[in-house]
Amino acid sequence: MSALIAATSCDEGRLYDKEVIVTGEGGNARVTATVTAADSWTEGYTLAVAGFEDGNEFALISKNIGTLDADGKCDVVLTGIPAEVSTVELCAIDRLRRRVATFASAPYAAGGDTVRITASETNLSMSAAIQQEIFNTTCTQCHGGSNYAAAGLHLTVGMSFAEMISVPSVKVNGKNRVEPGSSSQSVLFMILEGNTSAEWNYDHSVEVVRQEKLDLIRNWIDGGAKL
Repeated sequence: MSALIAATSCDEGRLYDKEVIVTGEGGNARVTATVTAADSWTEGYTLAVAGFEDGNEFALISKNIGTLDADGKCDVVLTGIPAEVSTVELCAIDRLRRRVATFASAPYAAGGDTVRITASETNLSMSAAIQQEIFNTTCTQCHGGSNYAAAGLHLTVGMSFAEMISVPSVKVNGKNRVEPGSSSQSVLFMILEGNTSAEWNYDHSVEVVRQEKLDLIRNWIDGGAKL
């Protein structure tokens, strides 16, 4: 099982139903998990159990995790998994059924036994997705991952959000690093989406080039930058 974490705008093509279940022949998977912060996602995203083929970010089959019980537990059975699927994941997908974040996964092979994934105390929040998919993979090399934090900003686990949300920028006067509710006024989004940092030592707009990742940050901030 691996733990990982992405988003997209709704103007990139056809919109699909949130849940796609293939009936008839195919394999099965069962995901049992205890999760937190499942309600932190903004409109346009779905938490689901989904099947993906290698090299394809779009789910071939998916089933929403549904309503959690009082303890945050879910038990989802995905049936009719196509033979093309190579991994089954507990994940977040967008309106296009594109993978945004993967919280737990297991390999899938057609004709095998039911794939079982068990996860406990799994944080499904948007902020956890951003930390995992963007900060950990892209930003920490310069911001705290090697005992150095450019601009005094640590984007490592346990420090990133405390040092960003409603914290004044040391580079752009009069603006916060993250202004909850307004991505356009947040330095984090400004430097990733545009050329605000072009005159600094490094142009940050070259780091996050995939639109779904930019959208993830934008939607998280506009939704209140919830943890």
